[in-house]
Amino acid sequence: MGEKGNGGSRARPHLQRSYLGAGAAAVMALVLALAAVLELIEPEVAAEGCVALAALAAVFYALLRSGFSLRFADPALIAAQLAAAFLLLAWLTYRAEDTPAAIPMLYMVAMLYGVLRLERTPLLVLAALAVVTHGTALFMLIDQGHRIHLPTAWTQFGALAAGLAWSVFAAGSISRLRAHLAEAHRRLHDLAEEARDKASRDALTGALHRHHLVEALEREVSRADRLGKPLCVARVDLDRFRSLNETFGHAAGDAALRRFALVSQGILRDIDLFGRYGGKEFLVVMPDTDLAGALIAADRLRAALDHTTFPELRAGYRVSCTIGLAQHARNEPAGRVVSRAEAGLNFGKAAGRDRVVALGADGAPLPARHAA
Repeated sequence: MGEKGNGGSRARPHLQRSYLGAGAAAVMALVLALAAVLELIEPEVAAEGCVALAALAAVFYALLRSGFSLRFADPALIAAQLAAAFLLLAWLTYRAEDTPAAIPMLYMVAMLYGVLRLERTPLLVLAALAVVTHGTALFMLIDQGHRIHLPTAWTQFGALAAGLAWSVFAAGSISRLRAHLAEAHRRLHDLAEEARDKASRDALTGALHRHHLVEALEREVSRADRLGKPLCVARVDLDRFRSLNETFGHAAGDAALRRFALVSQGILRDIDLFGRYGGKEFLVVMPDTDLAGALIAADRLRAALDHTTFPELRAGYRVSCTIGLAQHARNEPAGRVVSRAEAGLNFGKAAGRDRVVALGADGAPLPARHAA
């Protein structure tokens, strides 16, 4: 493309749309050639018109290819193409020195291209330009004494004006249809995004499903290996959750899980990935975070839960969590770093729960963080 990177990607739609304009120019040249064969227009005039159309198409293609067209809004560029085409047709009308039926046909071919791409107001201005320039060419021919069959000339002129007016009216309907289609496409896109989001999330807690969480973890591990960035994983369990269920019932247990997920997502960063790994088990993926930063974040989460009230449970009942941390080592598989975080979690449970335990590179737990 004419521009690289983002510029090249933005230029691509312009190039794709230019094919429609090139097609319209090709149809106009074909009509001129056929009119010359049928002796409806002088061959030299038809040849001049074909060359001018080719030059016009080449100029605008060069603007698109070079990326220069990105300085202009797409409708403005199309309007410029149509204005140039209408001026060319007025010149061909003057060169033909009569009123060949092929010329009005060419106006309508060009106008059809505009109907497909422009809104009603700019198309109305262009239609007025076409009527004025074509009428001016006819008046100049009459004024200079050329032999023109006036009834035919004015009939064609009236038909051209009526056809252009109808094209402007049709453009309004097509524009509304495009707007409706764009809105329908936007709604479908939003619904698809919503469906994908719901499919990837646990219905109870709103956290990511295990399957989507593991996929996201593998992507982050690949990214960390590729860029040399730190990455930490935390395994989180609610302490004595079975006892909570047995004491207060499963509805209260579900409410505790929901509230814990809400607290966690409020503490974690937007770039962190939080998901339900099992019944009471959760996994947190912390990109661009080393073990020291992960320890701070994990202890903040543990402390926030410690100060969270659970209306569904007995007053004063305390819900805590234990967290195991591990930092991803370069080229370490995703499953292995999760296993090391799991080992840290088990160390924390064995040490009395309600604490954060991180494993060092040697597999030994670092000094634990726990409630006072």
